[in-house]
Amino acid sequence: MPHPRLTVTTRASLVALSALALLSLVQWVRPRHLVSLEVLVYLLGVLPNLAAVIAITFVLLAAWLDQHPTAAPGDMRRRFRACALFATGGLIVWEVGQRSSRGLRIDYHDIAATVVGLGLSWWVYGWVSRVAPGQRDGQ
Repeated sequence: MPHPRLTVTTRASLVALSALALLSLVQWVRPRHLVSLEVLVYLLGVLPNLAAVIAITFVLLAAWLDQHPTAAPGDMRRRFRACALFATGGLIVWEVGQRSSRGLRIDYHDIAATVVGLGLSWWVYGWVSRVAPGQRDGQ
């Protein structure tokens, strides 16, 4: 159960900041080659996509919630879906666009990590959208 003093907007903002912190940490660690275990190197390669879809989704959602603090749960759910699909679609288009603009190949592992990030976003949204006892919907 969420903390009764944390509003939905605050919880969405905390998720967005956490995802951005993870993204920043990964971007800091990658060029330093601080890990040599193959699975960790792989995770450092795909984590930016996973973290980015969560960050983009919840930054957009938190901004919308800030402007609509009394939004009904159904409206909030629809807005979350739109934000999540926008973030996922944008990252996939970016991944495909890299192929033509920079001569890189499409990294299907990055696309898979984006989809996993979408799934995690849905799971985290369950926590973010819960209303604590004594709060009205949308607060």
